[in-house]
Amino acid sequence: MASYYYLITALPPISLGKKPEISFKELMDMLVLNLTRRDLHLVEILLRPIDLYNIHALWLGFPLDDRGNYKAKELEEALLIRDLLPPYVVDYLERYESTADRLRYFSSLYVSLFRDEQLELKGFLLKYFQFEREMRLVLTALRSKKTGRDLVRELQFEDPFEPFVAEILAQKDAADYTPPKEYEDLKTVFMENSSNPQKLNRAILQYRFEKIEAMEENQDFTIDRVLNYIARLLIVESLEMLDQDKGIIAVEQLSQYG
Repeated sequence: MASYYYLITALPPISLGKKPEISFKELMDMLVLNLTRRDLHLVEILLRPIDLYNIHALWLGFPLDDRGNYKAKELEEALLIRDLLPPYVVDYLERYESTADRLRYFSSLYVSLFRDEQLELKGFLLKYFQFEREMRLVLTALRSKKTGRDLVRELQFEDPFEPFVAEILAQKDAADYTPPKEYEDLKTVFMENSSNPQKLNRAILQYRFEKIEAMEENQDFTIDRVLNYIARLLIVESLEMLDQDKGIIAVEQLSQYG
């Protein structure tokens, strides 16, 4: 507990609308010096959604987010050697050999990430991954209704009998989608900003920050608090880097799993 105490008290406060006093790279340098191998593995898991984003971006020829577990060259090598990749990524690469197929079915990889990672998680990471998955599902449903997309097709890789997914699919023929009560505020965010991709992405980032910050309320000086800090710093940095093109890409990423 003492090691977390000194690390956490050394971290500068972060908030929306204010440039962070510490960069993600500086934070990672601190963590490497102060966390155990087991704790650093939890940090790696937290960053895996960024790794998936980067795999997708690499195949599309888009810029990568340098805050993932791999730099560009390392990611290219990992996709070839595969021994350091999570099993569900290796399975995906073996199932789909062409880049075209890998891009076509990429949403299934996000489904695998949230399904497989949650099996071994607890504490903050479990709550965080559950929140991120459910938020993406709600955004997928809202976006499908707005654009007239087939909701069944959009969620084709999800388990249709899983309660959260089943509740969405039950509304597939409805004119509108009504999310669970805990995500009614997310629908408001979407409806108020959906006409402007940059505004929508900014609003979603702010929404995520506030929800993740609320997860910290009952935390003591533990690794969970460090992980919460990392998640919020990533969002604040993303807000700093936001521009119109990135806004469009990020909204697509959140609403379609990739």
